[in-house]
Amino acid sequence: MDYTSIEYSIEERVAFIHLNRPDSLNAYTPDMGEELVHAFRRAAVDDSIQVVVLTGRGRAFCAGADRAFLQGERGEYGKRLGEEEFVRDFSMELANHPKLTIAAINGSAAGIGVTASLALDLRVVRSGSRLVLNFAELGLIPGMGATYFLPRLIGLSKAKDLLICQRKIDADRACDIGLVDYVTDDVVGKAVELAQAATQCKPGTLTAIKTALLNNGACGLETAVEREWSLARALRGDFL
Repeated sequence: MDYTSIEYSIEERVAFIHLNRPDSLNAYTPDMGEELVHAFRRAAVDDSIQVVVLTGRGRAFCAGADRAFLQGERGEYGKRLGEEEFVRDFSMELANHPKLTIAAINGSAAGIGVTASLALDLRVVRSGSRLVLNFAELGLIPGMGATYFLPRLIGLSKAKDLLICQRKIDADRACDIGLVDYVTDDVVGKAVELAQAATQCKPGTLTAIKTALLNNGACGLETAVEREWSLARALRGDFL
C-alpha cells in the first residue's frame, strides 16, 4: 500500500507512524484509517521491530474526524467514515498488538485523536496540549472501545465526568488522573526513551507481559496466576 495520509519509517527496532495531514491538523479520514490498519499490521509481523510509536506531523496530533467525511464523503479507498476497519473493529487488534505501542501526542487532540490512543500501551503528551472528548456535544457515542478503555484507565466516575461534563482536559490534568502517562515538551524524545528501554526485553517477553496484563484485567486471581504460569512455560519452560 502506498501511504498518502500517514508516513511509516523504522529506526533501531522502532516503527514510527506519523499522521501526515498537517494542513488539516491531521484530521482523520477513512483513508487514514485504512492506512493505519495496514501500518500497524505491517509492524506486527516484522521481527526487526519491537516498539511502534504513533505521532503526528505539524502542530497538532489529530483534530478529530475531517468535517467533509462527517457529511458522508467517500475516501479514495471507497469507504465512508465508520465503514473502514480502523473505526469499525480494529481497537481489539490494537490492544492485542504484539509490540509495545506508544502514542506520542505532539499537540492537541480531539475525538478519534484521543480515542484511538486509548488502545495503545502508553501515552505521552506535549505540554500545554488539550484533549477534547466532545462526543456528547455532537450527539455521538465515543468509539474505538473508549467506553471500555476509559474506565480502566481513570475509573468509572471520572470517565463519566470526562465524557459528559468536562469534555476537555489539559495535559497536566490528564496525567494526574491517569489518562496519559507522561507530559513533556519533547514527546518523540520521550517515546524513544521508552522504546529504548523496551528493546532491552528478552524476545517474546514483552508480548507475553502485555498478554497477561490485558487478559487478566477481567478475571480472578486464580485465573491470572494460571495464565502467568502458562505464558512463562511458553517462553522458557520455567518461571523466573
